[in-house]
Amino acid sequence: MKGCCILVSGLLLLVQVQGAWLSTKASKEDKLSGDISVYFKTSEDDNSIQPFWSDAEPIPIKATKTVGTQLVYTVGKRQVGDRLVATTADSKTYSTLQDVTLNLAYPQSGLGAIVTFAQVVVNQSSNIGKGYVVAGGIGQRFIHLVIEAHSTQYFTYNAQIYGV
Repeated sequence: MKGCCILVSGLLLLVQVQGAWLSTKASKEDKLSGDISVYFKTSEDDNSIQPFWSDAEPIPIKATKTVGTQLVYTVGKRQVGDRLVATTADSKTYSTLQDVTLNLAYPQSGLGAIVTFAQVVVNQSSNIGKGYVVAGGIGQRFIHLVIEAHSTQYFTYNAQIYGV
């Protein structure tokens, strides 16, 4: 799958078509929830495109639960008084095995709530994956996460960011 529309929370939709990122404003009918920018890339895409986080020093996130081919990546802890500040979800299927990279950035722009907890639940056809915090983090007003899935024919995710 060379290009794919992405469910993006906020008012910016990003689509990768033949290795190039295109952006467009979302309409009110797009049912947006939260304020997370989503960048999605597969092994079929042009690898010469360098994403904005390529120079960052990533902090690994271990999958805290592994049930079959479901991986749950978490960072931080829920705190008294925190609330859900952003959420996004999407699902993709592929005709051949793919290496998939999902990049989530909260907030889409400016400063958000102080992040207390982030969780990304991933379902994929293999149990091989990694997660990273590449910018911001717990106790800060922004967070950028990268989730990688290897050798998968489907990729479904549900992400939640909590903050105060």
